[in-house]
Amino acid sequence: MTTGSGPPAFTLRSVRRRLLQGSAWVFGARIGTLVLGVAVSVLAARILTQSEVGDYLSAATMAFLGGAVAQLGLDRATVRFAASAIGANEPGRARAAIRMALRYGTIGALVVAAVIALGLGRLVAEQVFHSPRLASMMPVIAGWTVALALQGLFVESFRGLQRFAPATMLDQVFTNAAASIAFGVVWVTRADVGPAFLAALTASGVALAVGCAAFLLFRMLRGLRGAGELSRAEMFGVARPLWVTNLAILMLGAGVDLLILRAFESPDVVGQYGIAARLVTFVVAPFVIFSGVIPPIIAELHAQGKMRQLEQALRAGASLAGLPALGVLVVFLLGGPWILETLYGAPYRAAYPVLAILSCGRLYAVWAGSAGVTLMMTGHQRAMMTITLISGTVSVTGGIVAASIFGAVGIACVTAASQVLQNTMQLTLVRRRLGIWTPLHLDPRELYRYLRPHGRRGEAAEDAAEAVAEVLLEPPDEPDGDQGTGPSKGQTSSP
Repeated sequence: MTTGSGPPAFTLRSVRRRLLQGSAWVFGARIGTLVLGVAVSVLAARILTQSEVGDYLSAATMAFLGGAVAQLGLDRATVRFAASAIGANEPGRARAAIRMALRYGTIGALVVAAVIALGLGRLVAEQVFHSPRLASMMPVIAGWTVALALQGLFVESFRGLQRFAPATMLDQVFTNAAASIAFGVVWVTRADVGPAFLAALTASGVALAVGCAAFLLFRMLRGLRGAGELSRAEMFGVARPLWVTNLAILMLGAGVDLLILRAFESPDVVGQYGIAARLVTFVVAPFVIFSGVIPPIIAELHAQGKMRQLEQALRAGASLAGLPALGVLVVFLLGGPWILETLYGAPYRAAYPVLAILSCGRLYAVWAGSAGVTLMMTGHQRAMMTITLISGTVSVTGGIVAASIFGAVGIACVTAASQVLQNTMQLTLVRRRLGIWTPLHLDPRELYRYLRPHGRRGEAAEDAAEAVAEVLLEPPDEPDGDQGTGPSKGQTSSP
């Protein structure tokens, strides 16, 4: 007999409702993020010279990479542990996961920032990038790194608790809004500033978001009372491979590729590449909306063995994201030169080939669905780490060769090809390990059936069928005299 203290029941209807409601909220915030992000990049291009834009984007990439290193994989691990604990009705375990992530993530952020500020950052800027101006920005980059690391940990903690409103608003929406306002003031007043000043303004906006997130999250943690513990070994056993995976993922996007290009090309070319990479976010925007909702749902459904509902939710999300992404790609292919010149100025028209190539690679990733996140949220983080390391190594080694010979177009081709390789391997492994598919539906009727079941009778039939299946599959209760011969009732396996 079940009790009222067990984990919440999952039905196909409840999963669909949570998926669509969460995505609807994230959708509105994401649209705001995109608009504000374009405003930030346009204002930066109008305030700074093309060479200075290259240095600003290089500084942003270094801070982003530093923040990813500092998080130690605890951001993704927090989502998994917190969501699984909430699904198993163990709020104490969720609280322990979040506190542990914030504690060790803060230590990691301070250590990485110290390394950047005390010499390594300047050494890389001077010896690899040959940029004294970028070297002088290292104290700002160090502070920016700390702010980004903490922001990521707070945002993922909210997401693990399925509080999508603060997770979305205190991520890029808040920081892009603050940066666009600050940059707008600088542009209107025609102040003579450099990339270091704009970097400091951006970092200050991130720090303000961290302060607001800390206030809200600590209030939420006071309400998480109850059973459940989490050991440090258990947390880092999951976080370590996720950390390596996160770092390897950066080799496949506008992260390491931009810095590789910076070692071979002038800041002007880097600025063009960085602007094109920023516009590519419009291709993946629909998928990012879905990705902001699905990780905790994956963890909970997998913990409860609801693989049918999981596959349907994953494929529906990929289908909803895939069609708008294709539309954005078509717009970029047909009007990319005009868009670049209108928004950023005539010099940035030369970034059109990079925009087209990177957009094609990203479209394939969107159509493949959330295979990578599914692996990380279902205990296959080591396999995901291996896949990403292989793809990242191909991207970096191929990118160095391509950038040295063909410049920006060469490294864009290698980056797109590496993304195709990674997503293909992820799809294959999810099918082999979990027995489900994640890509979009080629038949639109399948998506329609998921989003709009046949009336209330259809929904009732779904719930009834799932309830019968749960009763048939539920193991019988142990007799009172057999206590101690197996796991106790209500006990769950660790993620």
